[in-house]
Amino acid sequence: MTVRGYVVVDGVAAGMEDPVIAATDMGFLHGDTLFTTLAVHAGRPVLWKAHYARISESARVSGFPPLPGEARLLAELLEAIRIQPEPPSALRLTLSRGRAALPGIDGASTAAVRVVLPLFRPPRPEALLREGGMAETFLLPWDPAADPRFGHKTGNLLWVKAIRAMKRSPESVEQLLLGRRGEILEGTTSSVFAVDADGVLLTAPLSAGILPGILRGEVLAWARREGRPVREEAPLFAEAASFRELFLTSATLPVQPLRIVGDPAGTVSLPPDFTVATAFLAHYRERMLPVFAE
Repeated sequence: MTVRGYVVVDGVAAGMEDPVIAATDMGFLHGDTLFTTLAVHAGRPVLWKAHYARISESARVSGFPPLPGEARLLAELLEAIRIQPEPPSALRLTLSRGRAALPGIDGASTAAVRVVLPLFRPPRPEALLREGGMAETFLLPWDPAADPRFGHKTGNLLWVKAIRAMKRSPESVEQLLLGRRGEILEGTTSSVFAVDADGVLLTAPLSAGILPGILRGEVLAWARREGRPVREEAPLFAEAASFRELFLTSATLPVQPLRIVGDPAGTVSLPPDFTVATAFLAHYRERMLPVFAE
């Protein structure tokens, strides 16, 4: 099937299916890439500055060649939006370590390769927001806090694909990754929030080895401004039956309340009261998105 649309590689547009990555590119050879996925609204990438700050820090920590400035990268994103035959719902910005004269596992390069890929995803059904979705648990066989790579969005996603392939129910929208004590860390592609029996908003701390999700940070900042009680502490799945709410966030989601969580030991049903989730979603739609339309 032919995919309609165009990519922008190092500032140059190309067909979606054109061969635009060199065979010696270390991203192609070794999965040596970083990426971030941004929602698009009114022809603009949403929360660009936060995404730029995160991917720039990941590039610095990973020893990537210096990136172009923020303005140049933003111009490439805007060009990728402008040239599409229809408005994309999101963009994926990928940075490859690039080509090396001797592209072995320890190869070095002088310039990272930038690829802006448009995504055309249908909106999430409103019924999932009104009624809540289903998620499943997956007990991680490792400790992500022991490996700093888990705090960065890298292109090495085979472990994520392997976990998602183990989905037990076709109705599940996400798998909640559990730590050794049964603490809920994050989803495979999302951050996870719980509202406990006392009304405290809980989410795992970054020190647990989770990804610093852009919407995760926005939810925390919003909740604190609103005067809601917040604690960066991983909620325990053993206490899920007492939660008032459980919901997911991600840059392109942006919010998904959960009604059911499946676990090998049994299914947990949650109350259909999505007060915090729907309040943040209203804030996102009414206060945040209009900024990107200006």
